[in-house]
Amino acid sequence: MKQPKFLILQVLFLLITALSSACQSSNTFHGVYAGVKLSLNPLGGGMNRTDVVILLRKDKTFTDELNKKDWKTAVRGKYEIKGAELLLLYNNGDKDEYTITKGGNLDGGTYSLFKMDLDNSVPKGAYEFKFISGSGGIATSTTYVGSSSKRELNFDGAGNFTTERNATTIISGSNIGGGTNTKSDGKGKYVLKDGTLTLKYENGNTTTHSFFASAADGKNKAMAVIDGSFYFTNDGSDKKQVETKLLSAAEIFIKLRDIYGGKALDAIKTYIIEAEFNGVKLISYNDVAGNRFRNEMYKNGKLIAIEQMDANGGWLWNNGKKTISNSERLNEVIYNDYIGILGLQQKNITAFSKGAVTANSKGYHVEFKVDGHTFIYLLDKNYQIVGDSYLIGNKKQINSYSNNKTIDGIKMPFNTIVSDGNSKVTLTYQSIKFNTPLATTWSEPQ
Repeated sequence: MKQPKFLILQVLFLLITALSSACQSSNTFHGVYAGVKLSLNPLGGGMNRTDVVILLRKDKTFTDELNKKDWKTAVRGKYEIKGAELLLLYNNGDKDEYTITKGGNLDGGTYSLFKMDLDNSVPKGAYEFKFISGSGGIATSTTYVGSSSKRELNFDGAGNFTTERNATTIISGSNIGGGTNTKSDGKGKYVLKDGTLTLKYENGNTTTHSFFASAADGKNKAMAVIDGSFYFTNDGSDKKQVETKLLSAAEIFIKLRDIYGGKALDAIKTYIIEAEFNGVKLISYNDVAGNRFRNEMYKNGKLIAIEQMDANGGWLWNNGKKTISNSERLNEVIYNDYIGILGLQQKNITAFSKGAVTANSKGYHVEFKVDGHTFIYLLDKNYQIVGDSYLIGNKKQINSYSNNKTIDGIKMPFNTIVSDGNSKVTLTYQSIKFNTPLATTWSEPQ
């Protein structure tokens, strides 16, 4: 297996929700709560996404693994409500804490969980969701960013559904758009009962999924969590593909290297990034040669979070609490350097050159796989990178780039726009320094 290069900036960011001292009765707080926890990787891939879905039962047990077949009965732990605080006490000894908001949702400090409706109905009308093909999991489809190679589930609200596979691509701000290879994937009848969605295809196949939805309310589009992942309704903004003469993936890789730094990309040994979003200061220390990185987040001058990783593992310190990085996170770090600007290093040419190239009305996209993981570059007509995405295991990421500047011969985007499906966040770089000493302690806060 490849050794990790750790060419990423990893920090958690706040999904805006007001904290409240409101409390709820522990006898009535059961239900499904869902949200998106995002991590920013601006220099590498741009954004990691983890969908968090928790089923709280009346008997005070819970599970956060709604992608498992036994989600209705499996017990991951018990929960307690103390005033305005909800505590999840896992069977293995871990603990998560949430604040109950006035609206009856849950605030996790760096992300929020919203209560899903439990009325055994799919929101009326055509209901369409998308995910990256070949993954078996679901990725976001939002007003701002859409991913190529997607599957769509269309519910008519009257018990009928259709599915389609295609390779369209959409990026926010009309930077890029298009579609190819549309193909019908099946249709049939659906039934939703007690959180179980049953899809009965006309060809005789039947599949079942956990399903909880929240209808549109005038401000937000309808959304659902299926098998523990978020689906968002499509806004119908897919563009018609245009025919054009295509370069090969290998030719595009060479062209991109010429544009974004060439041999200067391969010479990077260390780099430091300072960035800002929503009043939060981010500092990332990256030791490429030593296979390690450290990312620090400050608010009002106070250190509030650190993630640090090396070849042997890693940990996250968040407001005084330390957690050890799991194998899924480590796997994500290993493969993350196939995407983003630093994905253009010469060592990646073999994987990139095997990619499939598609043209559309605004430019091109290149999709390739490494060990079963999916990577996509989104380019305009001048072969500028306007966005990218990946699916590493169950980890999904979609982002768009702008405001390019050249630092030490390397062209870097100084703005990254990320979306969680309901809101968008802009990360702005203040500085990037390559091959300078890393002035950090590489130790835990005291």
